[in-house]
Amino acid sequence: MRRTLTAIVLLEFYALFLVLLVLPGGVRTDEAKYLLSIPYPHPPAMRALFRQLAFLPFHEGVIRFLLATLVVQCVWFVWNIGVVLSPLRRTALAVSWLLSSAVILQAGTVMLAPVTAVFGLLFLSLALTPTDPSPRSIPFIGLLWLLSLFSAYHAILYLPLAASALRRGRASIRMTVFYVGVPLVLLALYSLGNPLAIASMFTVSRQDSALQIAEHLRNIGWVWIIAGSGTSSILGTWGLLVSGRKDLLLTGFFLTSFLAISSQGYYAILFTPLLVGGVFILLQRRRLLPGVFIPLQLVMAALLLFVFFPSVHSTPARLTTTMLRAQGVGELVLIDGPFGHEWQYESSVPVRRFTPELASQIEERAQAIVCTRQSCEENVNPEVWVRLENSPVQVWVRR
Repeated sequence: MRRTLTAIVLLEFYALFLVLLVLPGGVRTDEAKYLLSIPYPHPPAMRALFRQLAFLPFHEGVIRFLLATLVVQCVWFVWNIGVVLSPLRRTALAVSWLLSSAVILQAGTVMLAPVTAVFGLLFLSLALTPTDPSPRSIPFIGLLWLLSLFSAYHAILYLPLAASALRRGRASIRMTVFYVGVPLVLLALYSLGNPLAIASMFTVSRQDSALQIAEHLRNIGWVWIIAGSGTSSILGTWGLLVSGRKDLLLTGFFLTSFLAISSQGYYAILFTPLLVGGVFILLQRRRLLPGVFIPLQLVMAALLLFVFFPSVHSTPARLTTTMLRAQGVGELVLIDGPFGHEWQYESSVPVRRFTPELASQIEERAQAIVCTRQSCEENVNPEVWVRLENSPVQVWVRR
């Protein structure tokens, strides 16, 4: 018991370290969307929870730490998968999750890909643990599948693992179709009622359309490497190929097909649970030496962290809004030029897009104009506004 408590505490320190890696950079656009519960691109379950916790002081840091804790403490499900392994091999399996570059780089972010990966890991655990789930767990697995789908659309990629978990719980084919199919139908109905979410998905799917084939393949390769720190990427893929398990291979096909459409780096963690399953297969069949694997995984994780170390520079939104608060700006802020949701999250006052028409109506209430374009001087009346010096972007405050 004491050992377990010590491990939990050490894992919490590790989660805190992962948060401190990304915290200095501030909130990014996608993170702000989830913190503010903007109704796209994903369903509402998880982002609504983030929004409900907005009353907490240091909201961003709390959410980052909760998510990092969730990702890191899920290693206990990995530990449960390896119950049939020797202690050293079981430790190697846990290391394949904890020292994945994707976990290191993404666990502290306010993104839904790590949350989706946690659901994937839960389904993997139910599909791979030596003891079959109890038939009483079938409704729980169905609810878990429903929650995963209404947290992020990408959870659908783990459908083969969810079906495999239900079948291992001795659900009939008809019951499996029911528990898998009904949440999919509910998700489809939700999506039809939220066309903005569907439009956003199509926008994301076209992000790589302008890339050359060689560049696209290079991005896919980096995502695959980051997913398992290179070491687990190679060995986990090998384990999947020799496993002969249709649920693992079909999930791998779904994930690879999705990556062929959109090879964004933050999707790397979606592959990590599957690679952990491949490493387990090799450890179980004694085709992998844990004494070699553990230090190699550690070295590769450190190397990739050095290469992809997160930015420590605060975003212009955070720097600018901090400066405006110091100036005592407590009313409307107009932004001339493109801006993301991070400006809405960082600002303690309402922000609106600057247009000449809007300015004529509400400029008297505005206390500041922020320019995210190269220059906005043509839209600013120097008799009304004075420019702040040393600001990260052009900023004018009322005289």
